[in-house]
Amino acid sequence: EEMERQQALLTEDLSSLRHHEELDSAFTRLRADLHARVRPELGQIASGLLGPLTDGRYSQLEIDEAFRVVLQQDGKPRPVISGGEEDLANLVVRISLSRMIAERAGHPLSLLVLDEVFGSLDEARRDNVVRLLRRLGEQFDQVLLVTHLEEIRGAMDQVLRVELDEAQGRSVVRSEF
Repeated sequence: EEMERQQALLTEDLSSLRHHEELDSAFTRLRADLHARVRPELGQIASGLLGPLTDGRYSQLEIDEAFRVVLQQDGKPRPVISGGEEDLANLVVRISLSRMIAERAGHPLSLLVLDEVFGSLDEARRDNVVRLLRRLGEQFDQVLLVTHLEEIRGAMDQVLRVELDEAQGRSVVRSEF
């Protein structure tokens, strides 16, 4: 009797295992299908943003199967060769992903938050990013930029300065126009 009971439990467990393996296989196929659809669209949107940021140096951005960024220069794949170029590529991918998510959710693009996107950019690239942020203001209701670079302040519509008040032991936020 015990053997029959154990055999019944084993049969149930094997059935459950087969069910889980089928689900795992289905989810793996679904993920591969979604990746195959998302990567080209993400690359296309990012490419439209990349050209102006690099003064036309890079014409296209692709996302490979491992979701690594591959820049195209004159139709040829090029490695991201500088920190600034890598920062720009990552920025356009983040913005493109935000646009895709909002569009697919059927919601207007309301808020975009960017943190320290100017890190390793030279002055010309910083100016290009500022121009991009202005254009993004047409697509997003609000673009919030976090930066420590003082020279960017003048290019922004509104500035909120966050400073530590050591006497009170807390941060203080001031609005600057």
